[in-house]
Amino acid sequence: MARKFNLGKAVQPLSNVMRLATLVERVENRAFGLPGMAVFHGFPGLGKSFGAAFCANNQDCIHISVQQTWTQKFLLEQLLHELDQPDRGTLASLAMRAQRSLAISGRTLIIDEADYAVKKGMINMIRDLHDNSGAAVILIGMENLPQMLRSAEQVDGRIASWVQAEPADEKDAELLAKHYAPGVTIAEDLRERIRTDNRGSARYMARDFAVVLEHCRTIGEDHIDLKSWGGVEFPRRHAPAPRGGVA
Repeated sequence: MARKFNLGKAVQPLSNVMRLATLVERVENRAFGLPGMAVFHGFPGLGKSFGAAFCANNQDCIHISVQQTWTQKFLLEQLLHELDQPDRGTLASLAMRAQRSLAISGRTLIIDEADYAVKKGMINMIRDLHDNSGAAVILIGMENLPQMLRSAEQVDGRIASWVQAEPADEKDAELLAKHYAPGVTIAEDLRERIRTDNRGSARYMARDFAVVLEHCRTIGEDHIDLKSWGGVEFPRRHAPAPRGGVA
């Protein structure tokens, strides 16, 4: 189902959010006759789904996040629900209703976790939604999504643009720190350490900034830098190894 959040002004300008918002605008404003599908891809934790939620809230996109157990029919039912249309009928009737309703709505369709859609044989149905409605369709997925789509030649030929999600930059780190550690001034050297240690993953950075906030509240400080942080450890990024048996 579509996921809409109150994202807050503090984090709206994150670079990957803006990359996706710009991609949506570009495909929506394409010249007549040009393909209207696009791909936004990258490694986990870079904020791709966060960007999709932003576009749903601010650009009136339909955001549907495919799950592993979904079927073609269930995806169409979710789309029709978002379009406030009846979601009962055969697979063929649902597809035709979805195409017609999407065309009337004029809204961009964002398919998140599109890797699942490819693996479960939904991708040509999504192409039909694009072809028969004229709506812009954005596929969001993992770093190798473009290679997965190469096997679907009819889809590959309709991709107008491929955009990569990038690791968070210094500005992103500052915005994330303000959002996840409100009331605490985190010095640039500590922010940069968190950014580089997490290889620019916004998801892990957000977690670490929340840890800094908790630590500062515990010690009663509202300003912290790398030196004063000292040797405090952040949570493990990997599951701990099994411990030995008790003697």
